[in-house]
Amino acid sequence: MKYDIADLLNSWPFNPDEFIARRITARDGSEKIQIRIDMGMLQLDVVGRPDGHRPHGSDSLLHHYRSALPANGDAPSNDRQDQVVFDEDACEDLFQEAWQYYQRYLALFYLEDYKGVEEDTSHNLAIFDLVQEHADSDEVKWYFEQYFPHAVMMQTRSRAMQVLEDEDYPTALRYVQAGIDRIEEFLGDWEGDGGDVMDEEFPELTFLRDWHEELEKERPLSQKEQLEHDLTVAVEDENFEEAARLRDKLRTLRPAFMKVPGFVR
Repeated sequence: MKYDIADLLNSWPFNPDEFIARRITARDGSEKIQIRIDMGMLQLDVVGRPDGHRPHGSDSLLHHYRSALPANGDAPSNDRQDQVVFDEDACEDLFQEAWQYYQRYLALFYLEDYKGVEEDTSHNLAIFDLVQEHADSDEVKWYFEQYFPHAVMMQTRSRAMQVLEDEDYPTALRYVQAGIDRIEEFLGDWEGDGGDVMDEEFPELTFLRDWHEELEKERPLSQKEQLEHDLTVAVEDENFEEAARLRDKLRTLRPAFMKVPGFVR
C-alpha cells in the first residue's frame, strides 16, 4: 500500500497567509472537510463529532456529560460510578473536542456554510457553559472562557450572514448587537470577579462594533429615513419649495397599524 501523500499535498499548495479548506466525498460516499495546514492536512467529518468518534457511545463528550448529569431538580446519585467528575483530565478531553469543533467551524465559514458554523459554535459555547458551571478551578474555567468571545463572534457572523443573503439588514443588525452585548456582559462578569480584562484585548468585540457601523451605513434607508435625508439636503441647499413638499410628504406617513382596514383613529 502506498502511504506517501506528497503528490496529494503538492497538488494542493499551502498558503501561510490564508485559511484553506475544501469539501470532498470519501470512498464510502460520506462528505468530509479537508483543511490544508503547513505540514499536511486535517480531514474532518461533516456530520457528528469532527473526528468521527462516539465517546462513551454518545454523539460527543458534551452529549455524554449532559446525559450523565442529574436532571434539574434531581438529587445527585450516591453511586460513585454514576457521579460526573470534572477533573483536569475530563476538562482536557472536553477542550480537545472543542478544538475539533473550532477547526471545523473555521472551515465551514470559509466554505460559506453559515448554518454549520452556527451549530458548531453553539456546541463549543455549550461546552464552555458546562465547564463554567461544574469545574472547580477558575484557572480551568478561564482556559476555556478565553475562547468565548471568538465563538460568539463567529456565531454572530454566521447568523447575520444568513439573513444578509436576503438583504435583511434590520435582523442582521439585531444579531450583531446581540453578539456585542453578549461579549460585553462576559467581560463585565470577569472584571467583576476581580479580573483585569480590557476591551482592547478582544479584537472580536472591536470587529463586531465596526461591522455594526458598516452595516448601519450600508443598509437601505426606509421611506421615512430617505425623506428626512432629502429634507436635510433641501434645507442645506436653501431649496425651500422642495423642503416644504418633503415636510408635507413626511406628515402623510402613518404607522403601519393605522393603515389596517377598519382602524378607527
